[in-house]
Amino acid sequence: MTEVQTCALPICTGFGNIMSEKAFSFLPMPERSSKPRKNGLTMCLDQGMGLTYTEDLLSICSEYVDIWKLGWATAQLQPKEIVSKKVELIRNHDISVCNGGTLLELSEHQGKAEQLFSELLDLGCDSTEISSGSLDIDSDRIAELISLANKMGLRVFCEVGKKLPEDDYEGKEYNRLLEKFIGAGADKVILEARESGVSVGIMDDQGKPREAKMSDVLEGIDPNNVIFEAPRKSQQIFFLRQFGPEANLGNVHPTDVISLETLRRGLRGDTINDFYFVIGDRHLKKQGRK
Repeated sequence: MTEVQTCALPICTGFGNIMSEKAFSFLPMPERSSKPRKNGLTMCLDQGMGLTYTEDLLSICSEYVDIWKLGWATAQLQPKEIVSKKVELIRNHDISVCNGGTLLELSEHQGKAEQLFSELLDLGCDSTEISSGSLDIDSDRIAELISLANKMGLRVFCEVGKKLPEDDYEGKEYNRLLEKFIGAGADKVILEARESGVSVGIMDDQGKPREAKMSDVLEGIDPNNVIFEAPRKSQQIFFLRQFGPEANLGNVHPTDVISLETLRRGLRGDTINDFYFVIGDRHLKKQGRK
């Protein structure tokens, strides 16, 4: 399995490209890559939030969100005008907006995938998620859909994995599909874990990553090309420790964005010893200066 060496983030006394002064700014803050990021992506899963709730959340966490997924087919139950306004609001915060993969699967099985891509563009979305988690779509057809979406001007996130454990792939098949879809032009490939993070994809029935399967899945794959769905804190910690604070994580609930960002920066007890070293003896020893 390809592994990225974990390390502490650089310590700064300012806040890099963060636009507004933060509370408790007298404390040093570990730096993070700034938007638009290529890695260290946080993908939110929106399960049908309204405009006001979305605006409120974005006011405190937009700089830490990179991709906003309108979960499965939730947007189909909402007025088009409201969805359009919400997409505009989110895009104004330099966040990509995409559909959930289920909507693509429903569209493809009715011969309307291109119509879906067109409506996404009409709504102001800049990206799409392509998957076959619930309804089977041949991998060659998925590659064609990736190419079509790219030609129409959409960024593509391609999810790999089945919603039901009995239908899921072996690790080597995951690996083959990841390579194929990256080669077809997907911006990132997503490892399925659903919103529960249990008994699906590389997660076992306790919500713990199956490390042996993950090794097969990622053999020869650059983890920077992968978004790991990790709705649970324990899963987020695992992937951050495995691949570093700039790991790409998905299916994060919008209300968990700031919590995740503290994990990335070592501002929470779970990762403070991984990514943040306080000024003092311990910090100096870590830097080899004492």
